[in-house]
Amino acid sequence: MRIELVPSSLPFSELQFLVSFIVNDVIAIDGGSIGFLSDLRRQQKLKHVFITHEHLDHIASLPIFLENVYEPGMDCVEVLAAASILDFLHTDIFNGRVWPDFFKLAQPNNPFMKACILEPLRPVQLAGLTITPVPVSHGTETLGLIVDDGAAVVAFPSDTGPTELFWRHLATFDNLKAVFLEVSFPAACSDLAAATGHLCTTTFASEIKKLTTEVRWIVVHRKARYADQIASELRALSHPGVEFVCPGMVYDF
Repeated sequence: MRIELVPSSLPFSELQFLVSFIVNDVIAIDGGSIGFLSDLRRQQKLKHVFITHEHLDHIASLPIFLENVYEPGMDCVEVLAAASILDFLHTDIFNGRVWPDFFKLAQPNNPFMKACILEPLRPVQLAGLTITPVPVSHGTETLGLIVDDGAAVVAFPSDTGPTELFWRHLATFDNLKAVFLEVSFPAACSDLAAATGHLCTTTFASEIKKLTTEVRWIVVHRKARYADQIASELRALSHPGVEFVCPGMVYDF
């Protein structure tokens, strides 16, 4: 399984402002930055986009991406999300004001996109992968994703505060290799993290103890202004297996 966090800063740096993971070149998890890839051929290869939740850093470039890859005919991108998120995208983004209404403009033989409802704990099989959506604890309805290619399992809890169901379900999988887990705030901002449904360095340390499997814990979603402080606090924990994501790097599992 090949995974890349699409860079969202120029010039290139480790700072992360938006969220888009590319899996095996054809699946994207979230649409924060996929529409800003300068290589349009890479965009055109993406056929399925999972949206974990509706916050702007996870959908910012989705409308631009869908416009970039559109070609007349039946071969269009499939957007997969919870029913409430698909409804949000229609009413608040693709509404003819913020962006053209791709839902309304679609014709039977010429859709702009296909919408597929994700249901919690019901796996979806696409492009040789089994992807299971599992609810997590964020400020809005959010589905973390567990991706299984038969040889390796990689987890994307998405944005979350302390949560339970995701870890319990993840523990049932064999061959778990890595978890891309957020740490949005340093310990001093624990109240803000709790209020917004995120992890700080303290709660991150508690969350990773909920999983007994030895895996790579790949830290994502560090708020840019706190990135160095978060890194310093996590290094001080000296927890084995914790590393910081490198945007643009391809991870092989």
